[in-house]
Amino acid sequence: MQERSSIPVPALEADASAVAVRPSPLPPSHARTLAELVLHLAKREASSRHRFTLLGWLWPLARQLAQLGVLIFTFSKVLPLNVPNFPVFVFSGLVAWTWFAAGVGAATTSVVANRHLVFQSTFPTAVLPVIAVVVPLLDVLMALPVLIAMLSTHGELSWTLLFLPVIMLVQLILMCGVAWFVAAAHVFFRDVANVVGLVILLLFYVTPVFYERSRVGHYQWVLQINPMTTVIEAWRSVSLNGQLPFRLAFGVLAGAAALFAALGYLVYRRVQPGFVDEL
Repeated sequence: MQERSSIPVPALEADASAVAVRPSPLPPSHARTLAELVLHLAKREASSRHRFTLLGWLWPLARQLAQLGVLIFTFSKVLPLNVPNFPVFVFSGLVAWTWFAAGVGAATTSVVANRHLVFQSTFPTAVLPVIAVVVPLLDVLMALPVLIAMLSTHGELSWTLLFLPVIMLVQLILMCGVAWFVAAAHVFFRDVANVVGLVILLLFYVTPVFYERSRVGHYQWVLQINPMTTVIEAWRSVSLNGQLPFRLAFGVLAGAAALFAALGYLVYRRVQPGFVDEL
């Protein structure tokens, strides 16, 4: 997997020559500062990624639309699945899945790719995986107008779209938990990036991105233990079906995502002092 370029960092009150990382709990008053730091660095990273390209910020959307075209042709003409409103059905799942795959894949190498920041003792390195997750969220925001336009052509716009930010927040929390785990693991075991890439590739086919879960039959339990199944079905519920997500499934997902994110953060902070020796 190709490593991402180093994330530019604004002026920070840090000693660049420091060689030890001593994580200390941040007071609640620093939450806003951390949020601003994440947004600032995410914006800088996204801008540098699309610099000197003709399409610029449109490239992520172009890739999603190209993949959408291939899936529509394959499963409408070659192997028809007979899913109503198939283009909207696929695109709503594709937007959520692309964010997950891009964010987790980039988060895996985020600490190693920005090792110079780890050497700054006052820099909160826990934000690096979060930045990797937030950057492709900007691509999701670019794709949402296209999704809404596709829904409007089919007369499917509903007030339930207002619930979409809640679903996106739950997905973001879940992704942050995964990101902290894989980013920390990759520092100590450099094979993790390859493993994560392989898992994401296989997970795509056991996630109902381009097919309905009901078509799996007796193997639906495989999809049900996949949290991205609940996430994608929640996206489709509010966008395509005009209904709120199933309360029990989405409630369990939200609670599990919060617990997993907390555990991922604690594990990350626990092993963080060993980063310098490995980098």
